[in-house]
Amino acid sequence: MNSAQLYQSLVTALEKAGEASPYSADANETDPRYRAYGVRMPGRKAIFKNHKPSLRQLSIDAQIDLAERLIESGWGEQQTVGLYILQPLAKKYFPPETFVRIDGWMRHLHGWSKVDEFAGTFLRDILFVHPNELLEWVRAWNQASDMWLRRMSVVVFTRKVAKSGRFTDVALEMCHNLIYAEEDLVQKGVGWALKDLMKADKDRVLSYVRQLRNDSVSSTITLYAIRDLKGQERKDFLEGI
Repeated sequence: MNSAQLYQSLVTALEKAGEASPYSADANETDPRYRAYGVRMPGRKAIFKNHKPSLRQLSIDAQIDLAERLIESGWGEQQTVGLYILQPLAKKYFPPETFVRIDGWMRHLHGWSKVDEFAGTFLRDILFVHPNELLEWVRAWNQASDMWLRRMSVVVFTRKVAKSGRFTDVALEMCHNLIYAEEDLVQKGVGWALKDLMKADKDRVLSYVRQLRNDSVSSTITLYAIRDLKGQERKDFLEGI
């Protein structure tokens, strides 16, 4: 099966699964640019697994081209399958000279579910290998007009990236740039990043979040940031102690 045939087979499988699905979309997305068949995670994974033997017979370049076609389709489930293709290749096959191509892919993501998937896996792995070069793009996304690029510029610093402690300085810089963002999902992205950054430098980040609260920054950010605080510690924070 060549790349074109494989693409058509994947799309046909997703379409059929969508027709049988009780869901109207694969995630709760509100951006009118977002399109979906209604195939949830288990279904997407099963379809990818069924096509994986044929996929791995393609050259690396052909696999990346196929992923690009899936991402640029604008269909959420196709984009997730594209991510499944790219993820094992991230650390080895994406040097800095490919980042302009990656930037193009990111501009086709129009929902929190896809932004978070790509940032939390594919971009994460590239960040650990080429930190300085990728951070140049992250800073550009942080100032973009598209809210999804701005969300991506902070959620890339969640989970394993936050826990590593390697990027706290730049992560706080990116978060601070967006504390007055108007969009709820950008604010939540900032709060999420701050919450996870506490895993590596709790005192510093919590002090920063406390200052945001004192400055009357949106509670969407500050309350999300303290989700992991419990008991007396949470009570003290909310009472300004």
